[in-house]
Amino acid sequence: MIPLVAVTGFLDGIHPCAIAILILFIAFLLTLQRTFKNIFLHGLLFIFMIFLVYLGVGVGLFSGIMFFGRHHFFAELGSWLLIFMGVMYLRGYFFPSLPSLFKMPKFSRARIESLLKKATLPAVIVAGILVGLCAIPCSGGIYMAITALLASQTTYFTGLLYLLLYNLMYILPLIILLLLAANPLTLAKLAEFRQKHERTEKLVMGLMLVALGAGILIFFV
Repeated sequence: MIPLVAVTGFLDGIHPCAIAILILFIAFLLTLQRTFKNIFLHGLLFIFMIFLVYLGVGVGLFSGIMFFGRHHFFAELGSWLLIFMGVMYLRGYFFPSLPSLFKMPKFSRARIESLLKKATLPAVIVAGILVGLCAIPCSGGIYMAITALLASQTTYFTGLLYLLLYNLMYILPLIILLLLAANPLTLAKLAEFRQKHERTEKLVMGLMLVALGAGILIFFV
C-alpha cells in the first residue's frame, strides 16, 4: 500500500495545472530581480497552501466514505474513474485538436495569475488556496480512487496517515521545481521541455492511469 500511495501521489503532483502556475510565478519573481531566498519563501508558502487545501479535501472525502460505508463500491467507482481519465489523456494524444477535459477554468487561472503578480504574502496565500481547489478538476480522479481504496483497506487513523503521505508526495514535484528556480536557465529549459513534449506527457499519463485503475480493480477491489 505504501508504494502505491507514494507513486500515485507523485503522479498526481505532476499534473499541468499547478506546475504551469508555479513556473509562471517563479518567472515573474525573477523579472522583479527577487533573491532566491525571497522566491523560495514565497514559493514554499504557495505550495504549502496547495498542500493544506488538497489534504483537507482528501480528509473530507475519506471521512464521508467511511461514514456512509460501501467502501468497495467507492473504490471500484474510483478505479473506473482512473481508467476514464487515462482514456481521456490518450484521446488528447491521438486527437490533440479536441478540447481537454482536465484543465483549470480560464477565469480561475486569470484570477490566480493576477494575485501572484502582486507578489504579496496575502495574495500568494489566496492564490495557493485557489490552485488547490482548481486542481481537483485536473486530477481529482486519482485522488478519489486512492482515497476510496484507503477507506476500503484501512482503519480511519491509518488511512489519514496514508493521506498525509499521499499529499507530501503530491507537492514533491512542486518543491523540486521550486529548487530549480536557483538557476533561471534551468527553469526556462524545463518550461520549454514541457511545452515541446506535451503530447508525449499525455500518452505516458494516459497509459499509467489506465494501468493503475486496472491494477486496483484486479488486486485490491
